[in-house]
Amino acid sequence: MSNYSIPSINDILSSPKLKQLANRFNPIAVFNTAKSVLDEVATEAKNAASERRFPDVSELSERIASRLKYSPFSKTIPPEINATGVLFLDPAPCQLPVQAIDRLIKSFGGEYDKMSPNKPSGDSENSNPPKRKTAEEMICELTGAEDTAIVGNHAAALILTASAYFSDGGDVCSSHTDLYETLTGYRVQEIFERAGVLLVNPVGTAAHVTPDDYLQMIREESMFLYASNGADAFFYEPRNRPEISQLADIAEKHKLPLVFDAEWGAFHSVKEYGLDNIPTYRDLIQQGVSLLIFSCGGLNACDFATVATENAENPIANQFRRHSLAVIAGGKKWVNRIRKSPLFSAFIPAAHEVAALEAILQLFESRNTAENTIPLWQLLSTEQDNLRLRADRMSAQLAAVSGVADAVAVSCHACLTPLRPGYVIPSWQVLITLESQTAPEILLALANYSPGIATSLVPEHLNQIAINLRTVFAKYDMLVIEALTACLTRAA
Repeated sequence: MSNYSIPSINDILSSPKLKQLANRFNPIAVFNTAKSVLDEVATEAKNAASERRFPDVSELSERIASRLKYSPFSKTIPPEINATGVLFLDPAPCQLPVQAIDRLIKSFGGEYDKMSPNKPSGDSENSNPPKRKTAEEMICELTGAEDTAIVGNHAAALILTASAYFSDGGDVCSSHTDLYETLTGYRVQEIFERAGVLLVNPVGTAAHVTPDDYLQMIREESMFLYASNGADAFFYEPRNRPEISQLADIAEKHKLPLVFDAEWGAFHSVKEYGLDNIPTYRDLIQQGVSLLIFSCGGLNACDFATVATENAENPIANQFRRHSLAVIAGGKKWVNRIRKSPLFSAFIPAAHEVAALEAILQLFESRNTAENTIPLWQLLSTEQDNLRLRADRMSAQLAAVSGVADAVAVSCHACLTPLRPGYVIPSWQVLITLESQTAPEILLALANYSPGIATSLVPEHLNQIAINLRTVFAKYDMLVIEALTACLTRAA
């Protein structure tokens, strides 16, 4: 046997190359592949006829990267550079910040010690609880909620809430548009029905609902009032509906909880980015929401679409597609009732997910830190003047590329997701007119270029493509120019 020692799993996962891969591939796949390669190296060394040098961290990283390249996960990797102007480009998850990847790595390597999720420090078996704040504590500080519970996904939060309040049957009082279809494709009404809700009373109409509509529909069997902003972005003009504080007064009068489902919300205001209709969680709590439900994905930048794995021992947790963890926050008595649900233990999140969430919540404690360290918020907070200058510079350079007839900087908009067209953000784009190649040909060539680049077609113009800079980090500008130059040269 050689005297050289095999690097530890954490040494490998901490290498720059694998940290990058952990953000592009399923992080669990990276961990499992790294462990498999290390086991192979150990076996090879043990069976070697003579002493041999163990591969170093760099060599092992290359071996793991090569293995991942041909794994099933590599077939679903989205383009690394998103120039479409769609911030949430399915199936691409939001990039996790470096701090979250570090915590994932430590958790996978068994070095992450934390209290059980949703377990108060006073109930912990650890006589010396960790000094750092738990995810639950940070969420309470960020939202102003008295208590909070973290569960496996958004559907789980709805199921738990409904089951906790409908053990004896009953109905929920809500408006038509509050019972929306989620971005993941299931209907809120179906979730309630699965949880045992006997009747859903939609009040008012899609365009108009008043406080009196709610008062007239509340019955003795009503268990809570439910409101959401899941359909808000379908309406370009504000709907005529009661303020949340008005619904809170109605709920309090009838001794019912007001449950608000914030499909889109944020820890800090996003109005200055142009997203006027998205509330902060603190504001919702202050207006009297009893239980606030929100996903840790979306603007909260902790998307686990590539982290989640199916749990054979917990089929109920696999029932709905898992994009990210979810939070149920509000008054202590309301959240405690959720925890007492017999289903609660089925939806407790995995330790590595909570570890990454804690790392991101620490970054959200300061708005300035969030804008400087969380990739999604770096894109959101980029000033329009910055985007314009980049667009001017890129258009001048691209206009000189062979195969480009014209390239101009144009003001435009970006969006959160095409499924919610009302949530748009000001942006700038480079509009490129091709000399002979058609736009679909070049889009395909850019997508297959390494790294993959996703751009957009210009409606009704088969020889134009658009590079929307709201979704492109400045460090990639030159790479986009080089990629388009190479693709046009190959096509010529």
